[in-house]
Amino acid sequence: MKFGKLHSDSDRSAAIILLITLSIIAVGCILGMAYLFEYHFYEKGDNGETARNVAVQIYSMDDTELAKDYYNYTINDKDSHMVKYYKDKFSRDNSNFAFVITETVSGKVCLNSTDSGGDSFEELKAKSKYTGKSNFYITDENGNIVSMTLNYAIVDKEDQQASDKYTLAFRWINAANYLKNFLFIVLFLVVLVIVILLTLLAINAGTEDEENGEIIPGFIDKLPLDFCTVVFVLLFVVAWIIINLTSAAAVDMVLNNVVVVITCVIAVIVTMTYLNTLSVRVKMGKIHKNTVIYRIYRKFKRKTSRNVRRKISSITFFEKMVVCIILFFLIEAAILITLAYFGVLNETDNSRSVMLIFIVVWGITRLILIPIVAMIAINLNYVKEEGQRLAEGILGDEIASKLSISSIRAHGKHLDSIKKEINKAVEQELKSERLRNELITNVSHDIKTPLTSIRSYIDFLQRDDLTEEQRKEYLAIVVKHTDKLTYLTNNLMEVSQITSGNIEVKREKTSLNIIIEQTLDEFALKLEQSELLPRVNIPEEDVFIMGDGEWLWRIFSNLFNNACKYAAPGTDLEISVDENDGKAVVSISNLSKTSLNIEGDELFERFVRGDSSRHTEGNGLGLSIAKSLVELQGGTLDISVREEKFAAVMIFDIAE
Repeated sequence: MKFGKLHSDSDRSAAIILLITLSIIAVGCILGMAYLFEYHFYEKGDNGETARNVAVQIYSMDDTELAKDYYNYTINDKDSHMVKYYKDKFSRDNSNFAFVITETVSGKVCLNSTDSGGDSFEELKAKSKYTGKSNFYITDENGNIVSMTLNYAIVDKEDQQASDKYTLAFRWINAANYLKNFLFIVLFLVVLVIVILLTLLAINAGTEDEENGEIIPGFIDKLPLDFCTVVFVLLFVVAWIIINLTSAAAVDMVLNNVVVVITCVIAVIVTMTYLNTLSVRVKMGKIHKNTVIYRIYRKFKRKTSRNVRRKISSITFFEKMVVCIILFFLIEAAILITLAYFGVLNETDNSRSVMLIFIVVWGITRLILIPIVAMIAINLNYVKEEGQRLAEGILGDEIASKLSISSIRAHGKHLDSIKKEINKAVEQELKSERLRNELITNVSHDIKTPLTSIRSYIDFLQRDDLTEEQRKEYLAIVVKHTDKLTYLTNNLMEVSQITSGNIEVKREKTSLNIIIEQTLDEFALKLEQSELLPRVNIPEEDVFIMGDGEWLWRIFSNLFNNACKYAAPGTDLEISVDENDGKAVVSISNLSKTSLNIEGDELFERFVRGDSSRHTEGNGLGLSIAKSLVELQGGTLDISVREEKFAAVMIFDIAE
């Protein structure tokens, strides 16, 4: 399953970091949308006007107080540095807050922020949507209390605005109004990616044992599932309470947002942890067994009749899935109805409470359900695809090792067994076909070559101009090739008998020492002609095995013949017998004439020879016959080849 595969710990870490980052973005979008709803951005025709009014109201209150301070300084000391500071602050180049302070009764203008130049206050007021006034009192130099009026206007035309807090606020409000609908798209995409990441992390949760591919449970995975579920729900309730308390408390907005973001990120991490442990339990199978409820159930299980238990165990996977889905929806409905009935979230606003309950519970249950359904769907789809490939004759990798759900993995193991048997049958058929072709080719070659020679020399023998010496020489060659054909025919008959099981083996207590000594005596001359020096290392006391003496001699004869044909002249033929744990280990080794570029097992195949050019004597049946004869007597024969080093090792049970 290539989809959803995290190949390393770094991939998993990157996915977790991305999940946390996207969670922060999602919470930011939600908070932003909440503020936009609060300031009526989504109401038809508002377009941020409410937010502008609020901003103007807050900023103008501060500027009104500063303007009053400015006027007080002008009364007391017109040349003070504070007067210069305020004059510069409220100049048209630095502030969009224009004001005029007049005496309420006489209307006398006492201070005008627009005197420095530009449009008059009346012109600015006529153009502005944001105007207002504030009354205050001062004490004149005679000690009389005088009523004063401050009229102000906010410059809101972009081409006339100075760069101050009003301009910045209006720009942010305009940007928010422009992006208000875009936040829904961003939130949808971010939540979608978060769900995908949670699913991806859940699918790849758990560490596999390298030897058997089984999932190794962690600390949390060993805790009862229902206990983890209760803790998970309680943590969500605590997070909900923290968010509500923070929102209700009179704290700074930035601090409130930070607390909300941190709480939500922790909630996402808790959700990821819960989904991961749920995934690990599903992969391990028998998820219900590691629960407190199941442990209680086991105590009462013995009281249940066997017939009832058999009926429960006979329920199919599909039936279990249907029951689980029905129970899930029933429990979900019961929780929603119960919470809505008691109004646990907001008793004063029941309709809103029901909606909030539904959204929260529905969201939590879907976060749990989606990864599980996705995991099951991916597993089933993979099994379906591999089944289709198997039906088409395509034998790929193992199926079970790539499945994460135990019940589906069991089905995957069945498919793997079928694939192995098909693969084995195909390989056996291909091997049989190759052996048949080689048999026909090699037998044809090994028969045709001596027959051709015999026919040629018979033609020579029919000539009248031959001398007696030439006739004898040609006749000897004919006899030699005839013997070769006879030897090949006998070997083929032996192979046929062994294959069909028509060979008689009389197993009795036989001394390996005697068999080896007899074979060495028989091959003394041939070994000398091949320039091979036998080096024998066998125990002084006889080593007995249960075997047929005649066939044992044939085994050693074939191995010695093989050494005489292929061993390098002037080298040693090493023969040894050892006793090990009730086994007799016989080893015959030599150095070959040339390096053998072939596996030891391939030399057991019929008509396979170390000399592929077939320039040496032999027909490639000796080792195959020897191996079959060894196995008929309860032993094993293995061959190891390392460059020029050739070794045949036979193992028999020692007779008591």
